Amino acid sequence: MRFLIPFLLVVNLYGAGFWTLTGLTQANIYIQNELGFLNEKTVPAIKTKINAMFKETNIATNQQDAPTLMISLQGIDNDDEQYVYVKLSIGEEVQTFREDKSATFALTYDSSDFIETDSEEIDKDILESVDFLLAQFAEQYEDDKE
Repeated sequence: MRFLIPFLLVVNLYGAGFWTLTGLTQANIYIQNELGFLNEKTVPAIKTKINAMFKETNIATNQQDAPTLMISLQGIDNDDEQYVYVKLSIGEEVQTFREDKSATFALTYDSSDFIETDSEEIDKDILESVDFLLAQFAEQYEDDKE
């Protein structure tokens, strides 16, 4: 028992993530906005943030048959409070290891953030959430390159 807790802490700190971004060189951007209360300038601002992160990490965009990086925005409007679920995912065609080597669509990366905000701060809070998710993505991308 004396060695179990330090061992679990070390495994948690240095353990590999569930997702892998090894070999990702290109991706297309898709934003799914299901929020009716979002400022019309926020979605283009999200695309700008993604493009900037792609430029920093040398991921090409607008490529045919490339994986898709999707930001999904879903929420609940409750009077003055809004609850927003922000999700960043990569979906792509993959081949299974089954006998018939089936081609299928799979999520190969998935990360999310749930925020509570008010109607005056919603756009700012969503952009901060996107920054948070993109930073996580970029960190894992750099770790997987090593």
